[in-house]
Amino acid sequence: MGMVDSELVFGEAQAVTSTGDTPSTNSYDTGGANLGPAGMTGENLWVQGICSTTPTSSGGATIQAVLQDSADNSSFADVAVGPVLPYTAVAAGTQQLAIQPPPNMRRYWRVVWRIGTAALTAGKFDAFITNTYQNNVAQPSGFSVS
Repeated sequence: MGMVDSELVFGEAQAVTSTGDTPSTNSYDTGGANLGPAGMTGENLWVQGICSTTPTSSGGATIQAVLQDSADNSSFADVAVGPVLPYTAVAAGTQQLAIQPPPNMRRYWRVVWRIGTAALTAGKFDAFITNTYQNNVAQPSGFSVS
């Protein structure tokens, strides 16, 4: 994973349990409106949402990560959505959103965790902006030295 500035973290180990939309702990202020392709930074930015603690549910909960924007940091609208996944398909390390921000997003950005069908009884999630694509590949633990 590339470096992540603390100012670019929407939420870290954010507990999400209620049905409906749970907005990220933080929103990101780009400092201006309609910044063009990913703020015209010269970087290839990525907005990513990853499960950090495996969710559980007493029902058939679904989980979706959604990128939203706003002109006033109050009224947000969906910009891009990740897939709707049954909670049984999500484990710690599961990437639920990995997109490059589309052109002309408004000034404020956040990630919403959208829980459908039933509430989660446990589950934590991370969301952040980074300049590299986070793609962990699970490897068996332990190693031997010969």
